Amino acid sequence: MNSDAEKIYQLLDDSLQDGSFRKAILSRPVQKSAESPTRIDARPVMIKDQLKFQLTYRTGTQETHRNFDAAETAEELQKSAGTVFRDVLLQTATEEWMARYNRKGTCSLKKTPRASDDAGVPPDHNRSRQYLIPDGTACPFLIATGIMSKNGHVVAKHSRKFRQINRYVEFIRDVVDQLPAEGPIRVIDFGCGNSYLTFAAHYFLTQILQREVAITGLDRRPDVVATCNRIVADLNLAGISFEVGDIAGYQSDQQVHLAISLHACDTATDDALASAVAWQANVIFAVPCCQHELAAILEKDQQPLFSKHGILHEKFASLATDAIRANLLSSVGYDTQVVEFIDMEHTAKNLLIRAIRRRKPITPQDLQDNLTQRLGFSKQLGVPSLRLQQKLDEFGLLPTKPTQFANDAPTM
Repeated sequence: MNSDAEKIYQLLDDSLQDGSFRKAILSRPVQKSAESPTRIDARPVMIKDQLKFQLTYRTGTQETHRNFDAAETAEELQKSAGTVFRDVLLQTATEEWMARYNRKGTCSLKKTPRASDDAGVPPDHNRSRQYLIPDGTACPFLIATGIMSKNGHVVAKHSRKFRQINRYVEFIRDVVDQLPAEGPIRVIDFGCGNSYLTFAAHYFLTQILQREVAITGLDRRPDVVATCNRIVADLNLAGISFEVGDIAGYQSDQQVHLAISLHACDTATDDALASAVAWQANVIFAVPCCQHELAAILEKDQQPLFSKHGILHEKFASLATDAIRANLLSSVGYDTQVVEFIDMEHTAKNLLIRAIRRRKPITPQDLQDNLTQRLGFSKQLGVPSLRLQQKLDEFGLLPTKPTQFANDAPTM
């Protein structure tokens, strides 16, 4: 394979991955027959909010359409270039390339500059979704974390992460009226990891809402924290910092308005929830992950229809754990919902516990109902109190009688 052939292969792959791909046309078939395609057209499309690439195969007067992801598209085009078709036209955001193969299979490649365009992926199959952080507009933290290319377009392989970021920002938008209307908004992000979502919260609150913030990202890994702090320094961001620390041992000497725990493993989620309740956080977001606590202590014969199948036993225990968590948060003064964070096809850990502190104390009847439901559920499962209940008891935050705390529950 000569260097020009290798280069057109690489150009196809790079443009599909970095978001600069606009179209490709493969034409002039090597062998002509009534059954073989005479041309292939490739273009980016959005299907159910997912970036795909549609290949149109033309055979005679018929057209066949197939949709692929970036890697599959690159493979499909590369295997046809030079072997099935002699001409390959590739158009990117800033360039146009023409590859021609002669009868011996030798490729010659020419480049033609073109004016840079701002066209992102066209909404051919769906009405375009208006993201709070849009594709096509350069966003510094997305570029710094590799989600977006320097020209402002989402890198194809990170399109799911981009949608997850925007979904998360939508959740924050929906609870802004529960956060202080004046002064800095204080946010703690437990187990922030690579901090895509921590930076997204900072960007939304400071750049879109024009609010002052004090955001702390907490993670146990020094290398991750160092990387995040380097991005903060490189982008000259104010009001955001990252610290090495453990969720259970972290202390805050100031009011926390928004507490976040996304994919903290197993009972680390419970430690984060208990700390947030102790701080009387206005809003709590938690996406639980790796819930093993109940699965390990749930008797196999207690729920045999589930427990004789390992995967069902694990899923049942996870759902039961989140149901208990929601009940406990409701009992300590929060309106609590368990909602879908992002489509299941993107991640199996797609449940978000969203808790908003009530402005009025819980009524004795609601406390009684919560307690009765939780005790009955726990008795049916045959398990002792789980980590979150133990932590709330330890902090003296959990009512054990319906009249306790009914008149003196803290308000916002």
